[in-house]
Amino acid sequence: MKSPVELLSCLFEDFKRHDPSVKGLDRDIITIERRFEHEGYSFLTVTLSSLCDALDRGLASGCFACPRAFRRVRGGTIPALLQGMFCKVFDTITGRILDMPSVHTVKCLREALRMFKKMKLSDDRNNQLVRAAFMKFIGAEERLFGIQFPKRRLPLLKAVARLVLPNLDCISFEELEVRHGPGGVAEGVKTNQKWEVLREAVDTHQHLAARYHLLPEWECFPLRSEKISFDDIIFDADEANGLLPERTPSESAKLYFVPKDSSSLRTITAEPCLNMFIQQGLNTHLRKNISKCGILSRSLALTDQSKNQTLALEGSRTGEWATLDLSMASDLLSLHLVKEVFWARPKFLTSALECRTTQVEYNGSYITLKKFAGMGNALTFPVQSVTFALLAICAVMEQEGIRPSYRNAKAIARNVTVYGDDIIVPVRYAHSVIDWINSFGLIVNQKKSFTEGNFRESCGVDAYKGYEVSPVYLHHDPVVSSSNPEQIASLVSSSNQLWFKGLYRAALCIQTSVMLYVGITAAPMHSSALGWNSRVESIVGLSVDKNVQRQVFPAYVVTPLERNDNIDGYAALWASLAKLDRMKNLDQVRTKEYLKRTVLRFKTKLRRRRVPI
Repeated sequence: MKSPVELLSCLFEDFKRHDPSVKGLDRDIITIERRFEHEGYSFLTVTLSSLCDALDRGLASGCFACPRAFRRVRGGTIPALLQGMFCKVFDTITGRILDMPSVHTVKCLREALRMFKKMKLSDDRNNQLVRAAFMKFIGAEERLFGIQFPKRRLPLLKAVARLVLPNLDCISFEELEVRHGPGGVAEGVKTNQKWEVLREAVDTHQHLAARYHLLPEWECFPLRSEKISFDDIIFDADEANGLLPERTPSESAKLYFVPKDSSSLRTITAEPCLNMFIQQGLNTHLRKNISKCGILSRSLALTDQSKNQTLALEGSRTGEWATLDLSMASDLLSLHLVKEVFWARPKFLTSALECRTTQVEYNGSYITLKKFAGMGNALTFPVQSVTFALLAICAVMEQEGIRPSYRNAKAIARNVTVYGDDIIVPVRYAHSVIDWINSFGLIVNQKKSFTEGNFRESCGVDAYKGYEVSPVYLHHDPVVSSSNPEQIASLVSSSNQLWFKGLYRAALCIQTSVMLYVGITAAPMHSSALGWNSRVESIVGLSVDKNVQRQVFPAYVVTPLERNDNIDGYAALWASLAKLDRMKNLDQVRTKEYLKRTVLRFKTKLRRRRVPI
C-alpha cells in the first residue's frame, strides 16, 4: 500500500459489493485522491470527520446541513462527494431525511468518514494541538475563577447529597486499600522506584492514611538513611521502631497531553507519588460505597459501560432516551462544586482534599488549580460521576416538583445513567438536566449530545434506529514502513474488525501491507496470539506440547519490554507486602524477581512463541 487512499478504494469496493445500486464511488475516490494530494492527512483525519459530524446531526435533527469544506450538488443540499450514498439517506434537494433511510448506507458512510479520525499525528501537527490544548486548559481555569452557583438550586442539591453514600465517612485507615496507580507520577520514576520515592516522601510529608499503610501493622519502622538489604529487614524487623513527623502531602503535579483524536488532545496530570498512593485507596473506598448506595447504585456502574451502550441502542430505536456528553468535564468540575456535593460527608471530603494536588507545573510555570483535579487524580472519575448523577437527579426533581426524599431519589435514579461524562436520561427531562449542568459551570457538548431523532452516541457505541453503526478506527497509518510492534498490532486488530463486518477487501488491503514486514499467520479469535481471525478458526502448524499435554501453534505475540528497576531495603519490604496482599501467594513474593525488573509501559515487541489454543 503506497497511500491510505488505496484503503478507502478497497473499502468502496466492499460497499459496491454490498449494494450494487450505489453510483459514483469510482468518481468519489478520484476526488478523495486529489484532495489528499493537496491537503494531506488532515483531509482524511479532520475534514472527512467534519462531514460525518454533519451526517450525525442530520440524522438527529432530520435535516442535513453540508459543511463549507465540501461542494454541494447543483441545486441541492447534500455534498457532491459520496452523493450516491447520501441520496439514500437524505433528499437531494431539501436535505430532509427520507421516510425510509437506508441504515446500511448510514453504516457505510460512517465507516468511510470516521476511519481516520483517531489516527496518530505527526510531530508538527501534535505541537500545534499541544498549544491549543494548553490554551483550553488555561481558559477553563479562568472560567472557574469567581464562579457563582444558582442560590435557589443549592438547597436542593445539598438535600439530595445528604441522602446518598450514607457510609462514606466510615473510613478505617487501617483497612483502606492504598496502592500505586498504573500511570506515571510527577517525580518521573520507574515502577519500583515509586516505593523508594514514597519512602523519601514519608520522611518529609505525612498523611493520616500513610501512617498505617507505609509501615507494617505489627511494628513501625524507622526511616534510616544507611543502606539496608531486603533480607536484613526480614530478619531484623522486630528491632525496628519509631514514628513519622506530621507534615502535608506534595502539592505540585505535572501537566501532560495525550491524543484524544486527530483534531484534539486531552490534558492529564501526573500526580505526586504520595498523593496518588492515598488517592487510589480513597478511590476504592468511594467505588465500594457507590455500589452499596441504594440511590447511586441504580445510576452508576463505574466498571461497566454496557448499560449506557444498551440504552443508547434503545434510545435510537424508540427515541425515549437522550444521550448527553460534557465538554472538558474534568477541567470544568470546580472544587467549589465538589465541596457542595460531599458537604454531608466531611471526613471523606477532608481526606480527598488532603491528598489533592493544588497546582500543576508546565514548562517551568506553576498554575494553581481551581478545578477539583485533573484526569491523573484517581478520584476524578468517580467524583465527577457522582456529581453529574446528583445534578441530573436534582433536575428531574425540580421539573416534577417533588420533594427531595430518599424514596423519590431512589425512584428517579432508575432513569438516570451516568458513566464519567456520558449521561443518559429520558428525553422529557433532557433540557432540564442540560440547564442544571450548565448552571453549575459545566458545559454540555451540543455536537455530541442527542435529544431528538434516531441517532444516539454513548460510551463508544454509535446507534441509529436500534442498530450499531460504530466505525472501525485506525490508530496508526495503514501504510506500513517498518516492523513497529505497536503499529503492527493495531493494524492487525483493525483488519480483523473489518473482516467480521464483511469488509473483506479493506481487511485484505491492511493484511497485505502488514505482511510485507511481518509474517503474521492465522489464529483463533480468542487466542492471545497476533494473527488473522476468520469465521472458520483456521490454525497453521498445530502440534502438541508434551510437557503440559495441550495443543499449541507457532505465532507472534505482543509482549511488553522490561527494564532494570532494582529496589532494596524498606522500599522492597513495602512492595513485597503490597504484592502479598494482592496475590495471596507467598511463593510468588519469595522469588523477588519483581524487585529487580518491571514492565515498560506502552513499549512492546513481537516475539515468536508456541501459543496454546
